[in-house]
Amino acid sequence: MALAGNPIPRGIGDIKVALLTADTPGANVDVFGAKSLAWDVESTSDQQTGDNSVIAVVRNPKTLTGSITMGSVCLTALAVMVGGAVVPSGTGSTELNTLDESSTAGVVYFQATGTTNSQSASGEGYQAVLKKLLVVSGPNEEMAIDAWDEPSLDFEGISISGVLLSRIHQETYTVAA
Repeated sequence: MALAGNPIPRGIGDIKVALLTADTPGANVDVFGAKSLAWDVESTSDQQTGDNSVIAVVRNPKTLTGSITMGSVCLTALAVMVGGAVVPSGTGSTELNTLDESSTAGVVYFQATGTTNSQSASGEGYQAVLKKLLVVSGPNEEMAIDAWDEPSLDFEGISISGVLLSRIHQETYTVAA
């Protein structure tokens, strides 16, 4: 069946993140309680002038920036995005998981995939795969009276083989495996 037309995405159905090793994504990890995946693609330009006019314009390479917001403190997803390992301790009802955030963490690249239903036709979906991301701010959290703790982080992206991100119109809405 051919796709009906243009996707009309609404909301966020799921976010998965995968640790990159030599630009190859590892296993996808679910960002439990995904609230938002936002990104901006921008480019600047430079002009050459002469004879009192613009004689050439060049567009600089595109850049990718954005953010992820979670509705839960998902330690396994945070470990993929900022580095480190979730360490279980204790037993039974006292079992805990700990993710230590190092002040000297090295560079950790990850890939993020966001999916949602399309409102354009029954069963279609929309997916965005942001190829290579690095956390540049966060994860930020706030614990406050009568408020949810919603971890968020900002990232910058670079391309893999010249591709910053892929936008995919799915015939059938499918969450990344």
